[in-house]
Order: sequence, then C-alpha cells, then structure tokens
Amino acid sequence: MEQLIGASKGVLSRALAKDTDIQSKWIIKIVENYPHYNAEWLLTGKGEMLKELIPKKANLIHLYKDLGHMEAGDQVAESNQALYQTEYIDAGDWFPGATAATRYYNTSMKEYPSGCLLILRQQKDLEALIWGEHYIIEYGDNSVMKEIQPDEDEQHLLAYSTNDVTYPDGRLKYPPIKIPKTQVRRAFQVLGHIYKRHNRDLIYT
Repeated sequence: MEQLIGASKGVLSRALAKDTDIQSKWIIKIVENYPHYNAEWLLTGKGEMLKELIPKKANLIHLYKDLGHMEAGDQVAESNQALYQTEYIDAGDWFPGATAATRYYNTSMKEYPSGCLLILRQQKDLEALIWGEHYIIEYGDNSVMKEIQPDEDEQHLLAYSTNDVTYPDGRLKYPPIKIPKTQVRRAFQVLGHIYKRHNRDLIYT
C-alpha cells in the first residue's frame, strides 16, 4: 500500500504500530486509490470499513428485431405475441434518454452497417424534430429510417437517404420520400448505433 500511494517504506506501518496519526496527504492518497474503503472509517475509525455498494439502476429499453417488429410488437394481438417477442437491453450511461433499440438491415443510410443496433429516443412532438437528424418514422403501413427535413408546405416531412447510389440510367436507388405529417404515427430519433465487428469487440458510435 505504501508503494502504491507513494509513501516511504514504514510510514504507515510505524504510525499503526505506535497508534499515532497518519498525515492527511496519505489518507487522501489511500481514499483515492482504494475507493471501496469508507473515508470516515479511515479518518476516525468510526463506521463501517467498507463502503456500502449501491447497485446501479439498470436503464432497460425494448430491443426489437428490426424496424417492422417495432410497430408489430406494439400492435399485435396477444394470441400472436410470441411471434413478435421483444427483448430488453441495458442502455447504461451511454444513452440516458433512450427508449428503444432495434436492429437495422438496410443500405439506404450509409452511416449504419447492416445488422447494427440502433439506439432510439421516441419524439412525440413532430414540431420538435431536429432537421438534418436521423429518425425512424412510422407512417401508413411503412416504417423508414431517414434524414428528415421540412417541406415548404409545412404539411409534409421530407425523408432523405444518405446513400446516393444510382441505377445505370442515373435515377436514385433511394429517392426522397414525402411523408404527410397527418400519417405519422410515431417518430424515433437515432441517438447512435452499436456495431459488433468481431466476436468480442463492440464499436460504439
């Protein structure tokens, strides 16, 4: 311990053997290097030696298999619930505002590898959408993940793909979509994504 806190050999052992005070600077070093010890116990000898470990509250959110299951999982009848069974994951401190997560299997948004995990926050007020951000928009019978911009008529959302690949004749493979605001059922902002590139390593972005 003396070596770890930078004290000379015998500084602590002599003080303990002679029942004399330990300099405050060494107490501070011990507290910094051994955070599981109770500072009050170190300073006064009172209380418990070890800190009471407070279990960290899990930030559990729904994990859906894909975009289609996000909608189906909330609307399916109980008799078919097993078909759309969802899991839960702990979003932890990385995404404190997250409300859901889903797998993404598409190529229209070049920032997101197919199979990555999208971390989402539901946005219930369409007027609060942030233009240029990426959202999952549920409308009509569709569910898409796009970059969202306002339309000039203020009655629609313009949903753009970031993958601008074209067909041989020059047409966009993923053209913009004009979505009537009145048809939007739910909107989820994409907070980030997790991509598992190797068996043991997760890439957070």
